[in-house]
Amino acid sequence: MSKYEITIDPSLCSGYGACVDAARDLFRLDKGGVATVVVTHTDDPAALDAADACPMGAIFVQEVRAA
Repeated sequence: MSKYEITIDPSLCSGYGACVDAARDLFRLDKGGVATVVVTHTDDPAALDAADACPMGAIFVQEVRAA
């Protein structure tokens, strides 16, 4: 099973919330409307869906390989 590391570039986020819609357990919008990562490391493939859904390209998901 793949493991993923999630990061967000807050300077690119416009608060559309598509990431929250795609992966509610992994993302939240803060009080300012900027997406934040709830879980930075996950095996949930919804992280990839959220990155694809972001219209601003602010979400980066990298596969973490076991050492």
